[in-house]
Amino acid sequence: MSSKFVSVTVLTGYIKNIIASEDLLQNISLAGEVSGIRCSGAHAYFTLKDENAQIECCCFGYAKGYLPKSGESVILTGSLDFYQKGGKMTFIAKSIQPLGQGALAVKLEQLKQKLIKAGYFKESHKKAIPKYPSKVCVITARTGAVIRDIVSTIRKKNEIIDIDVYDVKVQGITAVGSMINALKTIDTMGYDVIIIARGGGSLEDLMPFNDESLVYQIFDTNTPVISAVGHETDFTLCDFVSDVRVPTPTAAGELVGYDVEEIKRRVIGLMEMCDRRVKTKLHYAGNSLVQSVRRLVSCNNLVISNNKNKIDMFASNMTNVINNKFTAYEHVIAKLNASLDANNPTKILSRGYSKLYDSIGHSIDANGVSIGDDIIVLADGGRIGAVVSSVKLNDKGNESNG
Repeated sequence: MSSKFVSVTVLTGYIKNIIASEDLLQNISLAGEVSGIRCSGAHAYFTLKDENAQIECCCFGYAKGYLPKSGESVILTGSLDFYQKGGKMTFIAKSIQPLGQGALAVKLEQLKQKLIKAGYFKESHKKAIPKYPSKVCVITARTGAVIRDIVSTIRKKNEIIDIDVYDVKVQGITAVGSMINALKTIDTMGYDVIIIARGGGSLEDLMPFNDESLVYQIFDTNTPVISAVGHETDFTLCDFVSDVRVPTPTAAGELVGYDVEEIKRRVIGLMEMCDRRVKTKLHYAGNSLVQSVRRLVSCNNLVISNNKNKIDMFASNMTNVINNKFTAYEHVIAKLNASLDANNPTKILSRGYSKLYDSIGHSIDANGVSIGDDIIVLADGGRIGAVVSSVKLNDKGNESNG
């Protein structure tokens, strides 16, 4: 008997590692018929079989996707797993699709997951749709009912938006190239927003809007893009990469076709509100100005009153000083007048004195005359003409006689 052996744990672990490392057993699509499906909480357990074999399957969180019925043919997308404790091989399904959609749906889901991982559907990449666009371009088939729905919806509320239509194929093998070329051209023409639109249809009809190249072009477009493809229940990759997805073409018209009359009413309302606010502010400002003027006048009156009192006091002091000066000067003048009066020649003459003048009016004394000179004697009461008959000088004691 051989002494070499391995434990069940080692063996099952080895099997699990082999399965986990095998790329061909990971992220594959598996087709078959559902049998014995049962649900436990948010998980579904069932067997998938065909005419020759079967395998146990599990789908965690089935409520987020499609739940099949027993006997229904489906396509599972997921990976093979080996459960060590139970020793069972199980296929872990990440998604379930009815087989009626076939490989096309599987391929589409795989492309969607690829684009999600690459970040093409992130909200951070999406551009805002202008609130009041003035130029709109619609990429669609010119002959379809879609453009009529969009235009009529916009025109119900707005007559000023410029609406241009870029005619493209929306179905068939040339549709993708037609729409990509349209996006490249329109993106350089200064439009505010681009609407990609078409009516509803089967999955096959809508496949051009699931094309990977179209997704890349929408992502690279600088102009905001609205996706309005199919009916409300239809979803395409174009919806996920566009800046906004609307359920129908009519909804696209409602989104961009803002109500001009409503804008006018709002503007008028804002103007009226501004007018009221301005008037209110002017009223308050006027009252404040009146109060300020009153306070200023009151302050000025107080200052003027205080200064007037000071001026009155100063004037009174000046008057007293001037009066005192005048009184002092009056005393001086009185003394001068008295002195002048005392030395007044006329008063001296009244005391018996006389004043002598020569014939031409010059004042003279005894030294200035000779015998025989004509002189004038100024005496109290008048002038006397005389002729010198003698001269007697006091300091010599001499006398002359004519």
